[in-house]
Amino acid sequence: MLTLLKVKGFAIIDEIQIEFGEGLNVITGETGAGKSIIINALSTLMRTKVSPDIVRTNAEYAEILGHFFYKDNEYVLKRIVNANGRSRSFLNDDPITTAKLAELGDTLINIYGQNEFQYLLDKENYIGILDSLLSLDSERLTLGGKVQALRKCESELSAKKRENEGREKEIALLDFQIDEIERTALQEGEEERVKERLKILRDAEKITASLNAISEGMYEGEESVHNAIKRFASLLRPFHSIDTIQKLTERIETISYDIEDISLQIRDLEKGLLYDPDEQQKLDDRLQSIYELKNKYGKSFDEIKKFATSAQERLTYLKTLATDIGGLEKQKASLEAEVKNLAYQLSEKRKKGTKPVGSAIVAELEFLSMKGMLFNIAIVDKGTIDENGKDDIDFLISTNPGEPLKPLRKIASGGELSRIMLAIKRVIGGDEEKTLIFDEVDAGIGGRVADLVGRRLQDLAGKHQVICITHLPQIATYADRHFLVEKIVRKGSARTDIKHIDYLERVQELARMLGGATITEKTIQRAEEMIHHATKSIH
Repeated sequence: MLTLLKVKGFAIIDEIQIEFGEGLNVITGETGAGKSIIINALSTLMRTKVSPDIVRTNAEYAEILGHFFYKDNEYVLKRIVNANGRSRSFLNDDPITTAKLAELGDTLINIYGQNEFQYLLDKENYIGILDSLLSLDSERLTLGGKVQALRKCESELSAKKRENEGREKEIALLDFQIDEIERTALQEGEEERVKERLKILRDAEKITASLNAISEGMYEGEESVHNAIKRFASLLRPFHSIDTIQKLTERIETISYDIEDISLQIRDLEKGLLYDPDEQQKLDDRLQSIYELKNKYGKSFDEIKKFATSAQERLTYLKTLATDIGGLEKQKASLEAEVKNLAYQLSEKRKKGTKPVGSAIVAELEFLSMKGMLFNIAIVDKGTIDENGKDDIDFLISTNPGEPLKPLRKIASGGELSRIMLAIKRVIGGDEEKTLIFDEVDAGIGGRVADLVGRRLQDLAGKHQVICITHLPQIATYADRHFLVEKIVRKGSARTDIKHIDYLERVQELARMLGGATITEKTIQRAEEMIHHATKSIH
């Protein structure tokens, strides 16, 4: 239930506050006073997209706040729309997305305006209306989920079958690539090691000659550096008691030890410098294999390894593809059977329910002074199954006795549409804690029919909170709470105001609605009689 609506800086509204109550809340006022602007503000609170044009001229922003109670929970929804079009939404002062706000709005209220009555003119909406009438929404949603699952399965199956067409060739290629990489057995850092060894082998003779010459001059020859250093150390040894001479001697001896180490290293190098033509050929062949591997599968060891891993994964996938296709075909067959069965069951329930639903709507339309009207729900098989099932549904009416049934969307007038929508809503029933808002439900009607519509709105208000904008006194007289909208002009600027009116003010407003600008004793008396009649009808 909507208990409070605050609107600020919206269209020609400066600032208003409305406290709605249970039952039937009626809003009236002269044409152009801004009655529908109030409903537009409430609609803006719930919509995902809004235009900056709704912000009052010279205002920085528009603000709409709705205070709701629903299923023992309290909801304070707020929307702020800046003049630049940006908006912010809040739930109990916490920021929320506009999508969440719109979702909450669908839960809390239903707005029936001229657009909603036009809803009956679109055949695509009939399935949703019928399933709501028959409480089949959940079954349609279940079917829709299965249809979507079937489409997904069919899409995956088609993709895998396309892959399977070239499967054997791709498997053969992947096998070859993986085998080539595994046979080559490239090791990390191997290319650098092979190149280094080849450099040595290609200059082995020159390197050996150079090392021999160094070894001879540094250590092995009679006139070697090593012998000279040892001789230098022996010349100074008699003076080792002198500290500076001792330190110098130690440095010279250290050089002698270094030369010995270098000589040993040269001998080790010479052992590996034995030239072997076969080894060089093998290393050349190995390096060529590495180059070929890099040209095909990656510029580095890591890239080649990554390629091999990816190829192995793809090979495994392709080898299980036939199994996957078989599984998907079984899944598809199962889903097709399930979809067909669900669609058949849903269709049968629709066909079974159309007669009593049609009778209930006809009875309701007769109450609303549409006697002699025939209403029929036609269901035919459309030959395919989608999320809504296998049925093509049309609403057929005959507005006069003896006339054939014709599509509702082609022959119904505005007044008939508003009453048919009201009749459908009354038959549907639905969530009793949801607020129902009717704007222009009185389009194209008047007199006794308007009185009947008022009574039906009052009946609905026994189970729902109902807010109705009307220009007809026959409807307004059934109000539990009556609000008057007025346009006030101050300093050349118009603004809309609204107030809850008491009994005497109601009489004056109903008299205005009956007689126009001139209110007479007779219209006042008639207004009082209407209120008395409505009160008596309610109780």
